[in-house]
Amino acid sequence: MFRLLITSLILLITINSCDKTLATYSMKVEGKDIVITDVVYIMADGNDIDLLKCRRNEGNLERIGLPNSITACGCDVNKETIYNDNGEIIAKYCTDYYVVGCFLLEELLAYNPELPDIMKLYDDNAFAIIRDFTGTVTFTIKEEKYYRERLPILNIRGEGNINFHSDYEPGWEEDEEE
Repeated sequence: MFRLLITSLILLITINSCDKTLATYSMKVEGKDIVITDVVYIMADGNDIDLLKCRRNEGNLERIGLPNSITACGCDVNKETIYNDNGEIIAKYCTDYYVVGCFLLEELLAYNPELPDIMKLYDDNAFAIIRDFTGTVTFTIKEEKYYRERLPILNIRGEGNINFHSDYEPGWEEDEEE
């Protein structure tokens, strides 16, 4: 009985310490301006975006002129700052609906010509714009430890001529005392 209890405890500790990747979405970009923001901020009149499907990158955005995009939902523990390799802030974005997307700026402007006016309504923290990016943007959703819970956390990473990442890095809470 004691051996079974110890074995179960070791198994439970092992399971709880592993980060489980729930989903990964990527897009390749060649010398374009990209925008990272909440999907609700880019919507044109008519609400022609299925937000529920966008939570799983199944929003079928090519039908509205946004074929080069990725979307994901990482719950409300979504850190909204983008850093370069030196740890310097290069952009911030906002998530009110918690469905984050990465889009080509030129496609966004063609889809919603009113977007520049919308961008003016918000401060610099609603739309993360990274200019002239060549490389791959990846959204990874992992079930990770966040304080005493395990939650789906969205991590954004760009690798290319400009390397960047969201400020949530796996394990950032592990050093804090519980």
